Amino acid sequence: MTEHTPADVSDEIRYQGKAIDDPEWIPEFLAGQETGVLGLVDDDTPHLVTQLFVYDPEAGAIYLHGAQAGRAHDLVAEGDGPKASFTTSEKGRYVPADEPVNFTVEYSSVVAYGTVDFVTERADKRRVLERFMAKFAPQLTPGEDYEEMSEASIDRTAVYRLDVDSWSGKEGWKEPDHPDAYDLDAV
Repeated sequence: MTEHTPADVSDEIRYQGKAIDDPEWIPEFLAGQETGVLGLVDDDTPHLVTQLFVYDPEAGAIYLHGAQAGRAHDLVAEGDGPKASFTTSEKGRYVPADEPVNFTVEYSSVVAYGTVDFVTERADKRRVLERFMAKFAPQLTPGEDYEEMSEASIDRTAVYRLDVDSWSGKEGWKEPDHPDAYDLDAV
């Protein structure tokens, strides 16, 4: 399978000093993150769902999973490949400044845009769900530490595929010895 690379729209970020210009950075960042927020639209109301995810660079897709019920499920089921967005981020230390308006926080983030639909073929769903297990339980062995995924288990799980059309990444980090930067839990 050929790798699909979404269009990088980081150059459209308002503050270019934070934009990522390394094409490898976004896929690497996504691979290292655990949770993200899927954004859908319900009529004119935003609907956000925080979930575990895996990114497949070959497909250019972000995969999520959940129950075959609920608001997000219904929005995807009722739409015809509805538009969606997704974001994930990492927070660092807080960085004070002379004026409160200039206080900031260290961070990295990705925002992705595309269309979302269900993965329907059982073999494809199994492959995605096995990616979840490999990412979130790499120390466990199927058939030894937990039962192999049954067809019934796969069939009752909704697997979402967000086909990423475009994305952007940005980050802002200070030097480790930056004066006055602090972790909130250390205060």
